[in-house]
Amino acid sequence: MPFAPTPADTAALQRDADRVAQRIVRTCGIPRHEQDDLRQDLLTDLFARLKGFDPARGDVGAFATSCFDHRAIRLTERILRGRATMAPVSLDDPQPRGDGLTIGDSIAEADGYCAWLGQPTDAFAAIERRIDLDRALSTLPVSALPLCARLTEQSPHELAKAGRTSRATLYRHLRELRLRLLVAGISAAA
Repeated sequence: MPFAPTPADTAALQRDADRVAQRIVRTCGIPRHEQDDLRQDLLTDLFARLKGFDPARGDVGAFATSCFDHRAIRLTERILRGRATMAPVSLDDPQPRGDGLTIGDSIAEADGYCAWLGQPTDAFAAIERRIDLDRALSTLPVSALPLCARLTEQSPHELAKAGRTSRATLYRHLRELRLRLLVAGISAAA
């Protein structure tokens, strides 16, 4: 018979989850209003794992502590990894030129979201890339254009699964397209 926590057990588990959520907030330096979401995540994970708890082998508090600790590690890693990938450049960092301005001071609002994340926003490069793509597409045979259009909407796996052509034929066409684009001066995406 699965373990069913009593109201007293549930209250104790909520207090423990709140302490662990508070620790995550402090460790990651995230806003305090995130604590409720973290506590809910911890409790959801615990209640999903309670079906594996055996009261004959130990205390529910020890089981919960172990579950909370493991989940807290995963949540902390995810938060820190997300922070590192989303904003590797602080807008408050000084510019490399040493003129006293910050990076945020040098970014125009018209440059868009990519500029705020530290990505290059060269309008001339974007135009040149568009011209190169138009030139490369004009070298492709007309019969290849419907496949290119479908690839903008679906992955090769989804196209093969839809059954319009066999998987081998689809990948052979893709290889030919890549070679034609490479000859036209468009290298493969990294």
